[in-house]
Amino acid sequence: MVATPVAVDDEVESGAPVLVLESMKMETVLRAPFRARVKELPVSIGSQVETGAPLLRLEPLADEARQEAVAQAETAEIDLPAEPDGTSAADRAERGRQDLRSLLLGFDVDPHDQGRVLSGYLAARADLPARPLAGELELLDVFADLSELSRNKPAADDLSASSPVHSAREYFHTYLQSLDVERAGLPEKFQGRLRRVLGHYGVGDLERTPELEEAVFRIFLAQQRASSDSAIVSALLRQWLTEAPPSAELRETAGLALEHLVAATQLRFPAVSDLARGVVFRWFAQPLLRRARAEVYAEIRGHLRYLDRNPDAADRAERISGMVSSNEPLVRLLGQRIGRPGADPAPMLEVLTRRYYGNKALTDVRVREVAGCSFVTASHPEPARVVTTAVDFPQLPDAMRAVAELSAGAGAPVAADVYLKWTDQPDSDAMAAKLGEIVAAQPLPADVDRVVTTVAGGGGAVMHHHFTFRRTESGFAEDRVIRGLHPRVAERLQLERLREFDLTRLPSADEEVYLFTGTAKANPADERLIAMSQVRDLTPLREADGRLVSLPSAEDTLAACLDAVRNAQARRPAKNRFDTNRIVIYVWPASELTMDELNLLARRVLPTTAGAGLEEIQFLARQRNAETGELTDIAVTVRNEVGAGVRLSVEAPRTEPVQPLDDYRQKVLRAARRDTVYPYELTELLAGGGSFAEHDLDDTGALVPVDRPRGQNKAGLVAGVVSTPTERVPEGVKRVVLLGDPTKSLGALAEPECTRVIAALNLAHELRVPVEWFALSSGARISMESGTENMDWVAAALKRIVEFTQDGGEINIVVAGITVGAQPYWNAEATMLMHTKGILVMTPDSAMVLTGKQSLDFSGGVSAEDNFGIGGYDRVMGPNGQAQYWAPNLAGARDVLMAHYAHTYVVPGEAGPRQAVTTDPAGRDVSDYPHAVVGSDFATVGQIFSAEHNPDRKKPFDIRTVMRALSDQDHPVLERWAGMADADTAAVQDVHIGGHPVCLLGIESRSVPRRGFPPTDGPDTFTAGTLFPKSSKKTARAINAASGNRPLVVLANLSGFDGSPESMKKLQLEYGAEIGRAIVNFEGPIVFTVISRYHGGAFVVFSKALNPNMTVLALEGSFASVLGGAPAAAVVFAGEVKTRTANDPRVAELQKRLGELSGAEKAACAAELAEVTSSVRAEKLGEVASEFDRVHSIQRAVEVGSVDAIVSTAQLRPRIIEAIEHGLKR
Repeated sequence: MVATPVAVDDEVESGAPVLVLESMKMETVLRAPFRARVKELPVSIGSQVETGAPLLRLEPLADEARQEAVAQAETAEIDLPAEPDGTSAADRAERGRQDLRSLLLGFDVDPHDQGRVLSGYLAARADLPARPLAGELELLDVFADLSELSRNKPAADDLSASSPVHSAREYFHTYLQSLDVERAGLPEKFQGRLRRVLGHYGVGDLERTPELEEAVFRIFLAQQRASSDSAIVSALLRQWLTEAPPSAELRETAGLALEHLVAATQLRFPAVSDLARGVVFRWFAQPLLRRARAEVYAEIRGHLRYLDRNPDAADRAERISGMVSSNEPLVRLLGQRIGRPGADPAPMLEVLTRRYYGNKALTDVRVREVAGCSFVTASHPEPARVVTTAVDFPQLPDAMRAVAELSAGAGAPVAADVYLKWTDQPDSDAMAAKLGEIVAAQPLPADVDRVVTTVAGGGGAVMHHHFTFRRTESGFAEDRVIRGLHPRVAERLQLERLREFDLTRLPSADEEVYLFTGTAKANPADERLIAMSQVRDLTPLREADGRLVSLPSAEDTLAACLDAVRNAQARRPAKNRFDTNRIVIYVWPASELTMDELNLLARRVLPTTAGAGLEEIQFLARQRNAETGELTDIAVTVRNEVGAGVRLSVEAPRTEPVQPLDDYRQKVLRAARRDTVYPYELTELLAGGGSFAEHDLDDTGALVPVDRPRGQNKAGLVAGVVSTPTERVPEGVKRVVLLGDPTKSLGALAEPECTRVIAALNLAHELRVPVEWFALSSGARISMESGTENMDWVAAALKRIVEFTQDGGEINIVVAGITVGAQPYWNAEATMLMHTKGILVMTPDSAMVLTGKQSLDFSGGVSAEDNFGIGGYDRVMGPNGQAQYWAPNLAGARDVLMAHYAHTYVVPGEAGPRQAVTTDPAGRDVSDYPHAVVGSDFATVGQIFSAEHNPDRKKPFDIRTVMRALSDQDHPVLERWAGMADADTAAVQDVHIGGHPVCLLGIESRSVPRRGFPPTDGPDTFTAGTLFPKSSKKTARAINAASGNRPLVVLANLSGFDGSPESMKKLQLEYGAEIGRAIVNFEGPIVFTVISRYHGGAFVVFSKALNPNMTVLALEGSFASVLGGAPAAAVVFAGEVKTRTANDPRVAELQKRLGELSGAEKAACAAELAEVTSSVRAEKLGEVASEFDRVHSIQRAVEVGSVDAIVSTAQLRPRIIEAIEHGLKR
């Protein structure tokens, strides 16, 4: 809103201006519809007005006489009753829960009341004697079900490139167009989700009824405010985090509801998913862990009490070994025994010594009493001697003197471990200072090079503290880096790799989780969380057939680490949370897992890490060789890389220090925070074992190689030349690459970027290679320093793109994020026009918009719920055919590009793409290829084209099956425009035939259901063997794209173009003509094969007369004519049909009788004549149609030169290969 010429209480005349709105740079004046007083003005100048929002409230004013009468009348006051006193907490809570349920289901609510409803419910809940968990679980189910129905990105089970839609939200959007699941083509999984949600509204099935329509409307509204509704669920989960687990009768229900919520919200509402995981851990995992720990502790305490009574027991070693192998931390148990009368600390000291230093590595283990302290001593390879004791803190000086006595004359390095019980212990820094003073005060022998003091948890603390003091030139000093860890554990966890960071130990709920904050010494802005732990049990859970299901102990340990990280993150503001956190877990047992099993586990646990800000998870373990039994140290690292998905690596543990964030890594993270990829991170992915040479402008404006560190680009585009070796092109598939930089004003475009685009196209033209462009841009730069000149530079680059593509240049684009304005126009000029050869690939994170959602909303335009709704693949760019391929991520997009190059890349100086090696025989008979299509009469391809099973060639079949039967079986198929809506009757594939890369075009030969409401002026389904406007456009574009690059092979069952009014309105003539022009201009061999029927205008645009390089083959039994027999008989030869019908004896006899009868008999005879005539006419139509088809047989087409040869089904593949090779030699 730009102006409000009135104020509250102003009186306005009818027609007076009251508001001025602006939409798309144009003003609209709103005028008062009657004389009135302004009662309310809920909008202000400069504010954005939503659709349907109230603008102002007017109170009508009557004439003066009526006003006086109204003024003299008594005013009637209405007193609304207050809320009745004494309403029970249960009633208030139930009413509040019902209101919250209504909110979640999309029913109307005053926006100002939403918070009041939630706070009122929580207040009533607090007054209840027992929480209403069952009702709250229903609220969670409602939100989870709605969330599953409105995911805006594909979940793991939706990641199928073959599906035209990849997110639940887009399926729902499609359903809204018809409210018919079959017409919308919804998969069974989505239908099940929809039924589940409708059940919350009392709608039991998907039959369209007024109740279903109302429910769907409410679902739509609920989706619009799902973000605000998530606060309801979050508030309930926070309450549950502080409460006890559910009772037995609700335990399973609660567990299922929480797991459902986690899965439904982890993509769109990760904060809710994190809270739900936290509740799962606290309610279910933590009690199990505590019970298991309690059982282990009870068993160990039993061993210790037994050894207290029997210190020389015969089974002492066996009991010690059992305690060493237990899975639980034991320092606390030792702390509880220090100073307790009758409690011998020696057994537990031996257990801890064997645990830390390795059971098998220790020798000469002894128990000694020195200076009133009980010691365990042992020999060890490194250090040579270990002495361990446990005392109360006041006895520490005595213990240190005893250590000195035991170490005297050792002649080899000695490590001392001292366990302490410290009542009223101070904070960590104070403890470290006091312990350091005591250690320094004792003159220890030179052989003692390390003293570890472990303060066992006391005073209710759950965490024990390790302080390590190492000998230096000036005495003993604390090793601050490993504070909180025993040095031997720190070694196993490779804590020394963090020596470039100042570490601070944080408390964690699980004392076996070591949680640190790390601040880089060289860069204090680099802060991160590091969680470390250990796994002592690797027992796998497997299916009956041996398939791995899970590693319960390892997954529990990981969950505990994640819980610690999330708790620490939750205490920080959302914008200041760390995003380079890492988890390191040491695995004690040797692993025998295979790489496939490790991958399975990685993909299983990775979704649970969402929202924790993890850079990597690393398991340090030992791998057992299945043949030799030899153990090898390994590091299993799991990363979720933006643009590439899950990456798992198994390698030798690294020893170099973890480096703090440098300038480059900070840029990588800045890009990752926007869910984008820093351009230099893509270079290795694109090179694929080859090379990337960065280029930049020289003084003449040309791109030349530059040798500089990564990340030093000055413009919002990174340019270079990449070469990727492949089996067919070992010297490398070379491309000029352009990579958008999101860290530079989101890739905003001005002179620096545009000049590099122009120079890149010039370089590609010079090298005769494609341009590969990972596009990401916010459009033309908008700033106070530059203006319309930026648009001129964008236009200059646009002009060069037009010239480059018209000259035969190829630009392949991957939309790497949100692209706005100029970039989508560039994309269109590069890949979307009839003459362009390049492809455009999109991912779930891609969108192409002319104006971003926020700008579009603010300027008064019509937008969608987000940028993906305006220009994402599923709703817009896939269906309209402007995006040719979909990939799950940028790594998948790279794979699509390389598959495209496998069919299209021409090495500079060569005539065309190189032929591939194939083991598929050229003479293979396609007849035996299976035709496995539901509802089809044909079991094999041969049956489709046999006189026995399909004599008239009118039965439907699946064209893609025939196409796959023809192509080389040892090379994959790449289908282009697979998601293009209303273009299903044309299939475009890049395949190999006889090793030759070809564009294979097929015409669908079975009816394709239409999505949405069928038009009144077009067919209900896309009929078989027919080209419709969009499929004609797809066909023409495919032919143009292959021209001058690779052969074109067409498998045609083509009755013609659809001539309905709908198709004519949608440019059928234009797109049909484009096919003819594409055939005329095609450079290279064309093999057109008639496999069933070939009639009408389609014959013209694919005629051999259009291109001398076309070979036309036809399968035996095919038909070719200007018009099919049936329409020819009905229209062209209607007179002949009429004559034959009249001369038929059955008709003639009735006609004669009709002239002899009168009255009722004549009427009866006339009725019989009409019926017989109709029947006979149908027979005669068939006769004439058959005669026409016999005359205009495929043999006649050969005789007149329209067809080159008739081939059998067995000869189809070899004759097409022969034609391709003959055409390539021309």
